[in-house]
Amino acid sequence: MGMLALKRLMSTQSEQRRRQFRARGCDADRCSSSEAKRKKEVGSDDVSPGAKRLRSSGLHLPEDIWCHIHSLMPLRDAARTACVSRAFSQSWRYHPNLTFNKCMLGSNSNGHVTDFIRTIDHVLKKHSGTNIKTLTLELDDFKNSWRRRLNSLLQIAMRPGIEEISLSFGFFAKAAYTFPCWLLSDRIRNSIWCLKLHRCVFRPTVKLGPFRSLAMLRFFKVRITGYKLGCLLTNSPALEWLELNSCDELDSLKIPCQLQRLSYLSVYFCLRLYMIEIKAPKLRVFGLDAEKVIKLSFGVSVELKQLYISSPDLVSCAHLEFLSNVPDLEGLKLKSCCQVTSSVMLPIKLLHLKEISLSLTGEGVSEDYDYFSLACLLDCCPSLRKFFLNVSHTCVGHQTFMEDPSHPRQMPGQQHGNLKTVTIFGFCYAKSLVELTCYIIENAATSLESLTLDIHGTRVVSVSGAILRPMYDGKLVEAPRTLLAIRTYIQRRIPSTVKLNVLEPCGTCSSSVGH
Repeated sequence: MGMLALKRLMSTQSEQRRRQFRARGCDADRCSSSEAKRKKEVGSDDVSPGAKRLRSSGLHLPEDIWCHIHSLMPLRDAARTACVSRAFSQSWRYHPNLTFNKCMLGSNSNGHVTDFIRTIDHVLKKHSGTNIKTLTLELDDFKNSWRRRLNSLLQIAMRPGIEEISLSFGFFAKAAYTFPCWLLSDRIRNSIWCLKLHRCVFRPTVKLGPFRSLAMLRFFKVRITGYKLGCLLTNSPALEWLELNSCDELDSLKIPCQLQRLSYLSVYFCLRLYMIEIKAPKLRVFGLDAEKVIKLSFGVSVELKQLYISSPDLVSCAHLEFLSNVPDLEGLKLKSCCQVTSSVMLPIKLLHLKEISLSLTGEGVSEDYDYFSLACLLDCCPSLRKFFLNVSHTCVGHQTFMEDPSHPRQMPGQQHGNLKTVTIFGFCYAKSLVELTCYIIENAATSLESLTLDIHGTRVVSVSGAILRPMYDGKLVEAPRTLLAIRTYIQRRIPSTVKLNVLEPCGTCSSSVGH
C-alpha cells in the first residue's frame, strides 16, 4: 500500500508539471534545450551533495530525503521500487534493514532452501555492504554442507555499524549451525546492541573482546556452556536485557557485578541448569523456571520489583529463601505444577508487595491440602492490592461443608486495607477454599472492590497473562455443588460495596451478583 500511494503521488505531480508547461506554451524541444544549456553552465562542483535532486521522479526533494524514505520501506517493497525507478536504484544498495525470510521473498512452503540461500546471495551481492543496521535471517532448515556458504553471506552483511543481528533456524533443521564468532570484529562489537540467536551453537572465546554497546541478548535453544556464557556476560557491561530459553547445555549461570545496567532477566526450560548466582544490582524483573535449580542466590541486595518462579514444588525447594534480599518487591508470581503438599510460606514480610499470583496446578496437589493456610501468606503482605489464585484440579478428596457442616474457621489476621481485587480460577466447593475466601472478605471489607470466582475450568497463568482452557468433566460435575457453596457461605458475607462475579460453566456466559 505504501508503494502504491507513492506511485500515485509521483504520477499526480508529473501530470501537474506537464499541464503547467502546456499552459505557458513551452514545447518539449525548447524545455530540453534550456535544461541542457543550464546543466552545461552549472558545473557539478557547484552543487552540494545535500542539495542534489532526484528529478527523474517528478518530485523535487533532496536526495538524502528520498534515501531516508526508501530506507523506511520493508525490504521487499524497497527492492521492487528500486527495480522500477532509477531514482531509487542507488539508494537500494545502501538499504539499512535486511530481513530475509520466506514470507518476505514471496517463497511458498514447498520452495527449496538452497534456492532461498541463492536468492539471499544475489541480493547481498547487489548491496554495497555499507550502512547496514539490522540483519534478520530465518531459515527452515540447515545442513552442514551449507555452512561455508552461509558464513560467506554473513561476512558480506555483518559490516561495521551494524546494530542488530537475528539468526533463526527451523525446528526440523538437520544440523546445528555454529555462529562464526570470528566475524565479530572490534568495529562490529562496538556498534551491535541486539543479538538474537535461535537454534545455533555459540562458542565465544576469551579473546573475543568487549561488546561495548550490547544491550539485548536473546538465546533460544542455543548450545552454550555456563563458562562460555560467563565470558560473554563479563565482556558486555552495557547489557540491559537477557533471555535464556531452552539452552540445554547451560549448567550454571553467573550474572557478574559488571552488569550494572541489567534490569530484565528470564531463564526458562534450561533442563541442566542447577545453579544461579546473581550480582547485578539494578535487576528489576526476574523470571525463572526452576525445574532443577537447587541453588539460587543474590550476592547483593538488588532492586527487584517483579519476580516469577515456576517450580515442581515451591514448598520443598529453597527458592523463596532469597526473598530476604529483595525487600522492595512489588509483584510476585509463583507456580507449582507437580507437587503441593503444604502451604507456601514467605521468609519475611514484604512490605511493598502489591500483587501476588499463585498457581497450584496439576494432579500433584495433595487431597488434604489446606487452602486456608494461605491466609498466612496474605498476612505477610500488608500493602497487597491484587490477589490471584489458580486452582486447576477437582475437589475430589477434599473435605467439604457437606461432610463437615461446622462453621468456617477463623484466625486473628491483620486487616488488609489495601486489597481491592481478588480472583480465584477453578474455584471449587472444598471447605478450606471456601474458608479462605470468607477470611479475605472479612479482613478486606473496607477496601475490597471485586471478588471473581471462576468455576469455568482451568487457567494456565503465565508471565504474559492467563490462558483459558476448556472445562473438563470433573469441573462440570462439581459445578452445581460449587454454586450452592457460594450461595450458602460466601454470597451472604459480601458487603454492599463489593461486586461478586461468578463465572459459571455455561460457555461464555457469566453471572454477576452485586448489592
